[in-house]
Amino acid sequence: MRIIVLGGGMVGRYLLEALRGEHQVVVVEKRLERVEELREAFPEAAIIHGDACEPKILDVARMAGADVAAAVTGDDEDNLVISYLAKFEYGVPLVFARVNNPKNEWLFTSDWGVDEAICSASIIVHLVQEEISLGDMVTLLKLRRENLAVEEVVLEAGSEVAGKSLGELNLPPQTLVATVLRDRRLLIPRGDLVLREGDKVLFVSEADKAEELRRILGLG
Repeated sequence: MRIIVLGGGMVGRYLLEALRGEHQVVVVEKRLERVEELREAFPEAAIIHGDACEPKILDVARMAGADVAAAVTGDDEDNLVISYLAKFEYGVPLVFARVNNPKNEWLFTSDWGVDEAICSASIIVHLVQEEISLGDMVTLLKLRRENLAVEEVVLEAGSEVAGKSLGELNLPPQTLVATVLRDRRLLIPRGDLVLREGDKVLFVSEADKAEELRRILGLG
């Protein structure tokens, strides 16, 4: 897929680093010093210097041919403008937008071209709430439009699934393993990958499958 990331801060850098291996990723950033840092760190990547709110810059980034746009600047107004342009001027099928101030979250709707709004502060609140209520399985993100949830499970000592391969897990329908994090390394979730204690496993599933997933993983 062709993914345009608008904003080259910490979030934009993380997206570039995580997605560039399997997708064509273009980053647009208006701070020259940040552009130079990204170009030095990722010499093979397409890093464009300019204001992502300006159509001429989006033309340079070839926004019209993008499959996904992610407006992740540190300014909510900019992210709304970018989302609007991406969806309605360039016809991008899927537009993600970062919400910096939770008070502005109500604005990030389809009327502004936003398919999925992601508020870091709200996620932290949900993380705390989930950690208190579940302890061993945390809902990182819910995609309302697709009725999907991203669940993180940490395999503690004595976990029922530690020592089993991914292919042996009888997961609920419409559930898949997105990745496994082990010793700060991302592992490709193939069927023969054997899980270990301490692994962090990210599952993507239908939002109402959390309890069934917990049962299968022996979490209660």
